[in-house]
Amino acid sequence: MNESSSDRATLQKQQEQQLCEILRCTQSTLTIQHLVVTVLVLSVFVLTKSYYNHWRRKLAKCTVFVIGAGPTGLTAALIASKSKHVKRLTVFEELDRTSLLAKEYQVAFSQKTREFLISFGVDFDSLEGVLQDNIFHIRVGVYLEHVLNMLNKTPAALTVKYGTKFTKDHVVTEVEKCTGRKVVIAADGSNGQAARLLGLSDEFLNTSCNAYGAVASLERSQQNLEPRAERRIHGVHFDLSAYGIDQEQDYVEGTTGFSLKLFGTSRERHLSLVLPISDGSLVRRMRLVLDRSMMRNIFTACYNMCKWSDEADITDTWAIRHLTFSPRLFDIKLFQRLETVAYFQDTDVLVLVEGQAARCSNFNTGLDINMAIAGLSPLRSVIKKMACAFTDVDVTDAMAIAMRHSHSLCKRYVRDGLQQDMLRVPG
Repeated sequence: MNESSSDRATLQKQQEQQLCEILRCTQSTLTIQHLVVTVLVLSVFVLTKSYYNHWRRKLAKCTVFVIGAGPTGLTAALIASKSKHVKRLTVFEELDRTSLLAKEYQVAFSQKTREFLISFGVDFDSLEGVLQDNIFHIRVGVYLEHVLNMLNKTPAALTVKYGTKFTKDHVVTEVEKCTGRKVVIAADGSNGQAARLLGLSDEFLNTSCNAYGAVASLERSQQNLEPRAERRIHGVHFDLSAYGIDQEQDYVEGTTGFSLKLFGTSRERHLSLVLPISDGSLVRRMRLVLDRSMMRNIFTACYNMCKWSDEADITDTWAIRHLTFSPRLFDIKLFQRLETVAYFQDTDVLVLVEGQAARCSNFNTGLDINMAIAGLSPLRSVIKKMACAFTDVDVTDAMAIAMRHSHSLCKRYVRDGLQQDMLRVPG
């Protein structure tokens, strides 16, 4: 009996062990099955979400408004029109189309700027202008008409509202009422009010470019609007002994002289005179003493010295009546708007300030348009990021791109701008 009971107990124990082993295997199998199912569910979820986000980004659209149809504004509109993320594009311009295209001043595009514009389809070979030393000189109205013609051929829904002044009651309200995400590019010039009306600060930072300068302009209505290449002369010194200025001291102190540039159309001619900061007697006199007669004679002599051979000299009598000029040397500065980008969450509007509304100089070199258009180089990326932005972090990333670029552009101009545009022979 005892042996039989012992055998039964042993058998029962073995059965219990086998049952436990079966249960353990079953639990392991269920765990693996649950794990596999969880992985499959998560994979499907991740793939579905990735696929959804991919198509959401691919189909994301925003509306773009451009304030101002000058070279910067229309170039910004052209860049925006090439983006597949722009569903509608509206340009506001205070002037009518005829007045806009009748603008007579001349702009000059550097080789780098031309390459950037060519990438968006601008055909410089078909434009009436002058190419010299890798700089293309053209009347601004010709460039604006070319870009407008390009915009009219773009697939984006485009509206150009001429004769529309940017006001709080009209245009700002139209922007705010537009549904969906909006990008507003304020490019209405140094005197424009768009940035302020849109809610950005009017505060500017002015930075010295470490140079003194003076500018002059003359208009000869009998001349045509033929584009002209610029003329540069370096190491210019003036004989101002008639004004009681002894320049011997300047030469002793090592002053290298002025750099001079003549540019503009045949009708509108401009002169720029620049000198790296120095403290010679002539410079002190030209900076501190308001002597219109002396400065007028300087610019008259400068024009007659560097004009093209087919242009007539200007006389002192003519200069008294027609020459507009700086009465003395001034410190050349860059004025930079401190706030050039802002996002307003309640209306879902990103505002970018570009061109002279964002940064401008008190000194005209004829190549200012290059700095303005250079500010547009990250525009396509900013529009894409804003159209596809899902979170506040995405919006912040888009704003950071624009802010960093604006800051670096101003920093480069202060360091290299005059060196490239005035002091160094291009090439």
